[in-house]
Amino acid sequence: MKSMIKIYLVSIVGLFMAVSCVSLKESIYLQGDMAIKLEDLEGQYKIEKGDYLVKPSDLLYIRVTSLDDRSSAFLNNESGYNAMANNPMSASLLGYRVGLDGSIDYPFLGKIYVAGLSLHEIAQKVELAASKYIDQSGAIVKLLNDHVTVMGEVKTPGRFLMNSEEISILEAVSLSGDMTDFANRKTVRLIRRDGETPQMIIIDTTDEKILFSPYFYLKPGDIIYVEPRRLKQWNLSAIPLGLATSLVSVSILVYTLTQR
Repeated sequence: MKSMIKIYLVSIVGLFMAVSCVSLKESIYLQGDMAIKLEDLEGQYKIEKGDYLVKPSDLLYIRVTSLDDRSSAFLNNESGYNAMANNPMSASLLGYRVGLDGSIDYPFLGKIYVAGLSLHEIAQKVELAASKYIDQSGAIVKLLNDHVTVMGEVKTPGRFLMNSEEISILEAVSLSGDMTDFANRKTVRLIRRDGETPQMIIIDTTDEKILFSPYFYLKPGDIIYVEPRRLKQWNLSAIPLGLATSLVSVSILVYTLTQR
């Protein structure tokens, strides 16, 4: 009788482990040798701030201005801008997409090369091109694809608009509801595409020195991936309620039998 009970107990424990144990290796994205730890980078704690430089595939909002709005109206899609204000999803149809050659095609102004330039520099180029048609022209240029993506062990992963000129990695995590209890705060990955080769930097968000790192502030298009830690291997929430209740009941029964 006791040997049967022991076998049964071992079976219960085995079933419990099989259900609750989550393979950590299988749950982590982007495994390999490409990622570089922040502390291994040269000049990793030197603050270097600069203007965002536009690159191919970026989406730009451009509006030509003048002293008399009627004189510049033919260069602007007035109804389109009103629609964009009411429905941000329409921005992808109304903005100017930077082509692979680094240029945009602007009505009446022709092809304007913008890749590698700041928004201020692009505004100056548009203003110069528009000056051929209207006097005392100006231009407003903004980035429409100014978003970051936060995924992994956060409460509400997703894509978030950058609501200011600068947003830090900690602010981006806060937009996603903060990290979960299973998050590994020492191995937060920043995926950034500058040029043809993407970068993947492993950042320890518990280290206060990241405040002085050029990677502390994000750029449009950055992806933040928060890895799980080993505690998630024993996630009790993965056990169905019915099975958990049955295991408890059987365990009580087995304990009662062993006491006789």
